[in-house]
Amino acid sequence: MYNYWTIIHTWPQFSGDKRETIMNIITRLTARIEEYRATNNQPCKNYGSEAAAEKATAKMAQEAANHFHVKPKEQAESAHYVVFYNAAWGRWVGCIDLNELISRPSSTGGYLGFCTGFYTY
Repeated sequence: MYNYWTIIHTWPQFSGDKRETIMNIITRLTARIEEYRATNNQPCKNYGSEAAAEKATAKMAQEAANHFHVKPKEQAESAHYVVFYNAAWGRWVGCIDLNELISRPSSTGGYLGFCTGFYTY
């Protein structure tokens, strides 16, 4: 099964010694979303249009970056994220990269469940 996707604001991720491509991220996230959806009747937020998904995910990515920033009153660089079309649902979903965000030198501890309602990786 192929998914149509749009990469809005993301960078390649690293998994061990192998560089993970954007397509692999989307494939893995889609599989995780479908697995979660099979056992949960209330999946995370999903949107009818790409623009709505982009707007909501960008807002949460910025809020998460500010939440985990050492100096919370400063504007932090937005968290990395992907927005893509899940063909199984016919809906757009956004996923936020918490691994990259937490590993930043300017990041501090915080509640990992901050991105409530969004898929994270």
